[in-house]
Amino acid sequence: MNLEGSRNVFEATAASSASRLVYTSSVAAYGFDGTDRGWLTEDMPAAGTKGFYYSAHKAELEGLLAGSVAASSTEAYVFRPCIVAGADAPTLVGMLTTGNRLTAALGPLRRGLERLPVVRPVLPDTGVPFQLVHHDDVAAALAAAVAGEGEPGVYNLAAPDEVTTADLARELGWATVPVPKAAVAAVAAAIGRAPLTPSIAEWINAFRTPVLMDSSKAERELGLGGWRSAAETLTETVAAARESGRL
Repeated sequence: MNLEGSRNVFEATAASSASRLVYTSSVAAYGFDGTDRGWLTEDMPAAGTKGFYYSAHKAELEGLLAGSVAASSTEAYVFRPCIVAGADAPTLVGMLTTGNRLTAALGPLRRGLERLPVVRPVLPDTGVPFQLVHHDDVAAALAAAVAGEGEPGVYNLAAPDEVTTADLARELGWATVPVPKAAVAAVAAAIGRAPLTPSIAEWINAFRTPVLMDSSKAERELGLGGWRSAAETLTETVAAARESGRL
């Protein structure tokens, strides 16, 4: 939804005197500025990243929501999930497998790979860890907010453990190519020149430094203990993709 459409929904909800408005944002709202900020907590600003449409858009929407409900009796719950995965959330695998875009965009690296005895799809690996959250855990958080549990406000959603590109490649049966963090922008630019890949290029830039969230507030306020681990969520996601023929 565009900004004007979102503004209309937020303002109409506030004008209706609805008790609560539950909105799903994203970890991308924090922005990806290339610096290691440590564990991200909800008191940190949603700065977004200029030039990364999704990130900037999510940050702007959060500000729009806050302004729309500020003078009303409507309480806003804002969730910032990391990458949502699981059997019913195939986006992670879908972005990687459609036309094998990442491998196709690696340019000169492909020539070296073609000399290997077995050529597999390849993922560029900066060694930067990332987080996943199971779709059922996101659903539990939304349900808690709708029921008015905990205090209104911003909540991070992420499993407590981390996974890496190497973990993802291992589950897929793919190979990895080490990429220096300083070269990520060049890799993203190469991918961006491939057809229909702007979103992939933007997300590759997010792997320059760790962007890891602390979800203890959601555990404490909303009673969301018992997260499914990122490792098991990754395994489930890939297994479901294979079973459905997406791999």
